[in-house]
Amino acid sequence: MKIAVMTAFHTDDGASVHSETLVKAWMEMGHKIIVFSFIKEDFEPEQFTGKDERYVIRCFGAKHNKFIDPRPILTTDFDIFVVENLRMLPVEELAKIFPLIRSRARTVHVVHESSLPEEIWFYRFLWDKVVYFDKRQDFLKDIYPDAKFIPFPCLPLREGKKEESRKRLNLPMNKEIIFAFCQRGYELYLRDMREELKDKVILLCVIPQGYEMLEKESPPPWMIIREESALSKERFDEYLFAADAAIFHKFESRYHRVVSAVIFQVIGAGCPIFVPQQSEFFRPLQDEVIYYSDIEELNKKLIALFKNEGEPKRVKETAKVFVGMNSAAKVAEMYIDLFTKILKKRG
Repeated sequence: MKIAVMTAFHTDDGASVHSETLVKAWMEMGHKIIVFSFIKEDFEPEQFTGKDERYVIRCFGAKHNKFIDPRPILTTDFDIFVVENLRMLPVEELAKIFPLIRSRARTVHVVHESSLPEEIWFYRFLWDKVVYFDKRQDFLKDIYPDAKFIPFPCLPLREGKKEESRKRLNLPMNKEIIFAFCQRGYELYLRDMREELKDKVILLCVIPQGYEMLEKESPPPWMIIREESALSKERFDEYLFAADAAIFHKFESRYHRVVSAVIFQVIGAGCPIFVPQQSEFFRPLQDEVIYYSDIEELNKKLIALFKNEGEPKRVKETAKVFVGMNSAAKVAEMYIDLFTKILKKRG
């Protein structure tokens, strides 16, 4: 099958995580893939998480740019045309060439919205299928009765060697490490630890360049601060392999997102993950992560994790089951089944 995907790609964006995971799985299944993505000039260099492969063509601007070079899209042969996160695209320009696209391929919209948009642009396109990945998005059926639920794909299970990762990252070997991820809208929540943790634990804060943080000038002895550009998948994994626990604290997003793509990216790396109980971004997860309601509970649960050798193992095993059920290979196959059906339907 020949599949074209119009999406963010190799950027610190949820649609990029989703599409990259599926594209890799489809290619491993033997399908031919072409990716149309944003021109690099519309993003800061530190927002990119990887280098483009030969099948990536950058031919349109972000929504504010309103630019599309239609030639690569209209001269490439494909059976299925998948659009991820319409909100980020130059919708007005896409609408002008969409009838030509639809005359020669089947069209699928993967929706990243957390509610029905009030703007008219969302409803201008006649899709062969609309897909959503969180069951809270079933509001789409008010407009698209046959909208299809397909879960968000997880990156595969992978294991690293803690000592080797710590050596490469120049991190201490004789301490427990809590990885506090503070990029992509995630914030530093744990700014002070209980005394019984400070003697044996390092809080490793990975922040974006220019992140305002009082502790940067003179961090306490139990804190390490690293300023990094957007983490590649390999660099992200290196931090997760080096850590004994990770905190992902997020309540708000710049965009209308229903789930955190990051959690599907990191859950298979074997590091126990702590997330806020009240946040809407982690609702698909239950025992696969460790929830906390406030600083006091977070500290207590961190202490319990480091004291009870069975707890990290339990969390890892539960996460492993979740990743298996929502693996990239299984989710990619669900999409191929859907594509096959809509191709048959329209002949």
